[in-house]
Amino acid sequence: MAETYDAVVVGAGVVGASTAFHLAKLGGLKVCVVDRGPVCGGGTAKSCAIVRSHYSVPSNTALTLRSLEMFYSFPDWLEQTEADAGFVNSGYLIIASEGDFADKLRGNLSMQADVGAETFVISREDARDRHPLLDLEDAAVIGYEPNSGYADPYLTTTSFINAARAKGTVVKSDCAVTGLIEKAGRVTGVRTQDGELHAAHVISAIGPWTRTLTDGLGLEIPLEVSRHIVLTFRGAAPYAPDLPIVKDLTTANKMYCRPASGGVVLVGTGDHGDPVEHPDAMDENVADDFVLHQGGQLAHRMPSLAEARLTASWVGPYDITPDWNPVLGAAPGLDGLTLAFGFSGHGFKLAPAVGLALAQQVLGREPDVDIAAYGLDRFAEGRLLTGVYGVGSIS
Repeated sequence: MAETYDAVVVGAGVVGASTAFHLAKLGGLKVCVVDRGPVCGGGTAKSCAIVRSHYSVPSNTALTLRSLEMFYSFPDWLEQTEADAGFVNSGYLIIASEGDFADKLRGNLSMQADVGAETFVISREDARDRHPLLDLEDAAVIGYEPNSGYADPYLTTTSFINAARAKGTVVKSDCAVTGLIEKAGRVTGVRTQDGELHAAHVISAIGPWTRTLTDGLGLEIPLEVSRHIVLTFRGAAPYAPDLPIVKDLTTANKMYCRPASGGVVLVGTGDHGDPVEHPDAMDENVADDFVLHQGGQLAHRMPSLAEARLTASWVGPYDITPDWNPVLGAAPGLDGLTLAFGFSGHGFKLAPAVGLALAQQVLGREPDVDIAAYGLDRFAEGRLLTGVYGVGSIS
């Protein structure tokens, strides 16, 4: 038997959860969130959940600043006293050696300040005061963001879902969407394993799995998927939870690290990663050579971790567009469908603001942050949102 809603959000990750909540909060819409698995069971579950404003695309910085506002007032924004994103205001350091990246880093810090970010160059001595474990002899420029930090992806997503439920949203987990209902150039709902869900608005927020929903609709979806590896290491002493996140542009794979629960340091990369045919077919194995390489880079930056031991590893999918920036907004030539994919490694930090902007757009309102530049048609029209650092998730 078919059910009818004002809006159906496909995907119960952080982007879908944020969008559903904001649709219910701002418009009072009757919303249904549907996912083939549990809430926060897809790409969001593998997120390192770093929230930083350092980008070379100004609108990305603007979106993250709006997200940071929400993280800092999460229970008030969600209108739920128990809402918790697990946000830790640790600060964020970004390091470049002398050369091209150093010049770009200086320029980006100026641009971000113009957008409204609190970010600036600091000395090696100031950086060591904030992060005493760092060896910075090869650092020519160090940028610092005092307001940035990291959060918990599961807590953030479930808090958005719970707040949406409190406003009447229906959540259908373990309910696979098998296709869109489309007639005469308009999407009017989705087909699921349990029946049809009709709605005036369908929002696709399934990231790497987007093509499973859009194939056959005549849309050109420029999307590839890559496999990214995350490691955690434990040193002789606990890694303090308030140490700043470190982004190391002196490394070829644009390594980053942040504190993680249990006194360990979490280490990832901002490079392209290994291409995969499908996000459900990723190799979960992590090669010893990669562990040794990352461990060596970590020890170079923090010599006290030279004897650190590996405590955990996992892989997660990046959904990558040609310019490493997301597609957001209405599907061209197909009324009723809104797209959100291609976050290219920075989806979590953008998600609160993206969910708000998408909801505002669906409701016919002007978004707090203009997302017009993220439209799907930019690729055909040559309006790419290309970052200055090259391939990778720090665009």
